[in-house]
Amino acid sequence: MAPRPRWHYTLNAAQAEALTAVEIYNSPTSLRPLEGFLVHMHVAWLYLLHATFDKAKTPYHYKDPKTGRYIKVDGEKKSWELQKCIETRWPSAKEPVRQNLELTVQLRNKIEHRFERGLMVAASGFAQSLIMNFEAELVGSFGVAYSIADRVHIPVALSTFSREGAAAMASSQLLLPQRLRDFFIDYRTRLDEGVLNDQAFEMRIEIVQKRSPKSEADLAVSFVREDDLTSEELNAYKELERVGRVILRDKDRDVANFGWMKPSAASAAIQARLAVRFSPSAEFPRAWRYYKVRPNKTGLGKQRSKTIGKYCRYDEAHDDYLYSQEYVDFIVSELSDAAAFQSVIGWLPKQL
Repeated sequence: MAPRPRWHYTLNAAQAEALTAVEIYNSPTSLRPLEGFLVHMHVAWLYLLHATFDKAKTPYHYKDPKTGRYIKVDGEKKSWELQKCIETRWPSAKEPVRQNLELTVQLRNKIEHRFERGLMVAASGFAQSLIMNFEAELVGSFGVAYSIADRVHIPVALSTFSREGAAAMASSQLLLPQRLRDFFIDYRTRLDEGVLNDQAFEMRIEIVQKRSPKSEADLAVSFVREDDLTSEELNAYKELERVGRVILRDKDRDVANFGWMKPSAASAAIQARLAVRFSPSAEFPRAWRYYKVRPNKTGLGKQRSKTIGKYCRYDEAHDDYLYSQEYVDFIVSELSDAAAFQSVIGWLPKQL
């Protein structure tokens, strides 16, 4: 049996790094999931591009410009770093894959542990593109036999499938310091529309629960290529993307409080939309008192259940109050103006 080419072993290392990156990112026990994901994915990309150059007989080691000899470090030829590999593989700065890689490299150097949760939300589309682009480059250069798609599982997620979870995610993103929010804004503003809207730069996903009968060959989650959609289907998906909706068509559930939010979730939803502080212990109670949507906690017996029904309800089992999406919408519409906010809450809105 002929020996394996050198690039084969480099490619195996690239696959291992990518799988480690995904494992870290998807693990709920990871302390720094985004940072760990980016570090391992960038190593994976480095090995993948080295293997690609090796297979194509493209030199990827530095030479001394004076002598023409290879520069060596600890007896080994000095290989190109990731940025040099990126620029060689994609000479045009308008390539979406290149822009995704360069953005995530810059992002890796800006991560602060205390803001990582918000960054996970803000960077999720870029992270998804980073691994999808890796798989596409891997299969495109070396064939489907080297694919890692069947070894990467779709994670079970909770946060985007409830109003409370979605609100908490949005709120954590808004708590990012201005310099980190500006990083994404500034990076996007210098790119043309073609790159910005390319899924290779930032992957944006809509999730729609299936309604058709399940067959044995069905996957619980299907991936649809844009090229396979009719013009009507494509327009429908674009409308979903424009409004940022995730559609879930659930069967009716016999759960009394389904769809109602606790104060922490409702205040997070309001804060996310107003983009100003709306604490469950400060601004939130001042709002419900002002609009008299519920009695004070000191109320006794049936007095506790005297609420404005469309906005608030008393949960006797837990002795607390729940709030509707309609109430969130109402508060957002009422307090969008700074003067109105001050009149109701008692102070001007405080920036996050």
